[in-house]
Amino acid sequence: MRKVLLPSGVIAVALIATLSAQVPAAFDPLAIGGKDTEWFMSRVGRPDVDSEPQAPFKIMGNVYYVGSNNIASILVETPQGHILLDTGTQKMAAVVFPNIVSLGFKPGDIKVMLISHAHYDHMETMETIRRLTGATVVAMAAEVPSLVSGHDMGPNETWGHEPVQVGRVIESGEEIHLGGSTVKAIWTPGHTLGATAYFITTEEDGETYQIVYGGPPGAITGDPRYDTRPEDAFASYAALREMDPDIRITGHPQNLFAGKLEALWAGTRQSPLMLAPGAWTKTIDDSEAAYRARLAALAP
Repeated sequence: MRKVLLPSGVIAVALIATLSAQVPAAFDPLAIGGKDTEWFMSRVGRPDVDSEPQAPFKIMGNVYYVGSNNIASILVETPQGHILLDTGTQKMAAVVFPNIVSLGFKPGDIKVMLISHAHYDHMETMETIRRLTGATVVAMAAEVPSLVSGHDMGPNETWGHEPVQVGRVIESGEEIHLGGSTVKAIWTPGHTLGATAYFITTEEDGETYQIVYGGPPGAITGDPRYDTRPEDAFASYAALREMDPDIRITGHPQNLFAGKLEALWAGTRQSPLMLAPGAWTKTIDDSEAAYRARLAALAP
């Protein structure tokens, strides 16, 4: 079994060393992008109302929602330490840690951090939390250049983030193991170069469940700077179709949670987040069909 606290292979070590040499000594968003948070929020036409505090809840088994009202952060609690998926904005530093504590867990026990994609609203606090906890950041190979450089290399052109020290580089299909828990990573390129969906296996009351954080690839077409290679998108669709999650959590889950929070806080079973039969397959099929239609429309 691969140890989770080590980079995966000599190539990964060389990649990290090379890219880390490009990281600026001090984080300065004006220096790396000429932009700041105020600029970006004015660009998308809304204030940051997604980072407001929200009480945490158990999703299922040893998996908990510890994020804000509309930016997800997920904790997988294990006897050997915890896995944290996404850390949110700087504003969420006052959300994620208090939520973890209120559940009875210690933020200092975070051993592994995973990143859905390198946009600041999902990982602006990741390097801060890494320094505080000593946790290992595990990331898809395609996302590492953005993470370690502090540059947003995707089509959204966000203002960037503090460069993140990556401790293990993974490829699509790899699993992260800690304390008896397993998280499988599947590459979903498009929204960013290394966007990733994570499938968490957990147990509750003698039953096994699978929770997915993320979804199908947001493949880019019609933009030569960022177009997703079709073979990469189709490989992602094929891998996702092999999975059969019971619950799906999205990166901005406010609409998903609407009308369900009281039941979620109460721990109601059956969970209101359970997917209907066939819902996951339909999500993948619909996304792939739309992508194929966009490709066809661009064909000469």
